[in-house]
Amino acid sequence: MSFQHLFQPLKVSGLTLKNRLLSAPTSLAELGAGEHYSPANIAYYRLRAVGGTALVTVGDVIVEISTGRSHPQQVGMDDPTVTPYLVELADAIHSGGAAAGIELDHGGALCSPELIGGKNAIGPSGYVDEWGDTVEEMTQADIVRIADAFGTAAATAKDCGFDLVMIHGGHGWLLHQFISPLTNHRTDRWGGSFENRMRFPLLVIDRVRAAVGNGFPIEFRMSGSERTVGGYDIQTGIKIAAAIDGRVDLIHVSAGTQQNSYSAVLMHPGIFQQHGENSGLAAAIKPVVKTPVVTVGAFSEPELMEQFLAEGHADAIAMGRALIADPFLPKKLLHGQRDELIPCLRCGECQSSMIKNRIIRCTVNPIIGRELEYFHPIPTHLRRKVLIAGGGPAGMQAALTACARGHTVVLCEAENRLGGALKFADSADFKRNMRLYREHLIHMVRSRPIDLRLNTTVTNALVKEIAPDVIIAAVGADPLILPVPGATGETVIIGADIGADTSKIGKTVVVIGGGLIGCETALHLAREGRKVTILEMREELAADCSRMHKINLIHQLEQEPNITPAEGMRCTAITGAGVTAVDCQDGEVFFPAETVIMAAGMVARSATVEALRTLAQEYYVIGDCRRARQVMQAVREGYDTAVSIGLL
Repeated sequence: MSFQHLFQPLKVSGLTLKNRLLSAPTSLAELGAGEHYSPANIAYYRLRAVGGTALVTVGDVIVEISTGRSHPQQVGMDDPTVTPYLVELADAIHSGGAAAGIELDHGGALCSPELIGGKNAIGPSGYVDEWGDTVEEMTQADIVRIADAFGTAAATAKDCGFDLVMIHGGHGWLLHQFISPLTNHRTDRWGGSFENRMRFPLLVIDRVRAAVGNGFPIEFRMSGSERTVGGYDIQTGIKIAAAIDGRVDLIHVSAGTQQNSYSAVLMHPGIFQQHGENSGLAAAIKPVVKTPVVTVGAFSEPELMEQFLAEGHADAIAMGRALIADPFLPKKLLHGQRDELIPCLRCGECQSSMIKNRIIRCTVNPIIGRELEYFHPIPTHLRRKVLIAGGGPAGMQAALTACARGHTVVLCEAENRLGGALKFADSADFKRNMRLYREHLIHMVRSRPIDLRLNTTVTNALVKEIAPDVIIAAVGADPLILPVPGATGETVIIGADIGADTSKIGKTVVVIGGGLIGCETALHLAREGRKVTILEMREELAADCSRMHKINLIHQLEQEPNITPAEGMRCTAITGAGVTAVDCQDGEVFFPAETVIMAAGMVARSATVEALRTLAQEYYVIGDCRRARQVMQAVREGYDTAVSIGLL
């Protein structure tokens, strides 16, 4: 496809965007010294610019840091020491060929006291939150002061070289808190009717316009629907858009609210939601406004994006996670390299790693979180011949990285196809993106000068023939078979071996193991109409999931009537009739089942690893054969190991 609609310029007030692909504002994992932007932060945004997007918007910048900071990785526009870093950030984005935007925000009632100097948070209405912290109702003086702070912040951003300011009026933050009937219970002129609830956001827009003047673009980010019980729907979303139409230059339509955890998941749709999950909100708003409309939310497939614009449902598409997975998505499309796009898995690892460890990671792109390495690559001092045993995600990533760095690469896979543990992606429809990622890796391996040998086990004789300088073991892991009677019986199927054909699986199923693979397998089988019990030793399901994916997965399990969870249960025997288990008090329970799915974990192939250890001077062990875990760790180990080869 030519993607002609994606690459049409878009004029926004006095700014011309070179295409319709925008980098949505995203949070940072961590700030630098003195709570300023670090070189790594700047490289994070610069990479999106050099990748070809028309507009890169810096996310989560607070207009009044003493009252508006909702998490630690935010800078304050009212801190004068931030200014030189903002200038450098805008310059870095411009150097990559993109326009620079900045998202102005205030956390309002969602600010924790420890982040705002121990003070109580402020919001449209007063209450005590679920953690026992008091939220104070904003006074008239508070409202005017913060509206003025938005204006001052916008003027500062303009002075620092930014081309556009985005006012954040969605996702449950302060402006959204005034708009939403869930959070605004005022009875004065700032609450009650829709017109009153919109009064504060409109005041902020007016203050920003007065500060930046006509001809300088203002974008307004809104939730087209809160997508939660009691929240407003698209009909109110249309009214919001109509109220700001003509006052701003772009209407950026997202969804959801941080006030509800599952609504926050729908804000960043995962594998159980559709591609372009929230696009219908923008499509509903577009016909009723004259202002250009931006849509956002789980857009990663170019054909869908092109069609959406071609049909007139929006004027531009903003992407967050898709550009984390592949910052060069726009340039690859522009240059006809559609088949080299790295697909986003929508797994939530990028968000979850920031929440858990304050560091960003991407399952499919190992450069994320250390973008400085892209701009300052580690040199290769010596070219080596590298033999890789195993064609799973770790082995393929190692092969691709080693090849790109100039090494001679031989990749051997014992089976007749590449993919390794990614074969589990064949079973469920919601694993489609994982299948796309597997096929992407296979395509990349086959398109590079890599000596690929399928149906080939690495043996002593083969090593002597190839004479590698380096061997990388990526031979994977085997399913853990519980040491209980009947574990190898005819009714038992290994979870990782379930393919697209599930016709031989019975109508009643017990899944032994409630981790990621077990829960997703259970969900897939239940959606096909089977009665499924999930047997898990721990007291929680999906304990090995990333935070965002776990919220999504647990919600799906809870909504599925064919699933019965059985936490805190240990399997003691399997028969042709079902599974016997005991709880923590040694109480015995029998679960009838025609089929038993074994998803109790994986065991590294240590014997194979040790057999290869002495066959080359340099030897590395990566992926599941080092320690069984998730795809992200395997991919990063493959990348890191390949980068370390040939260094002196």
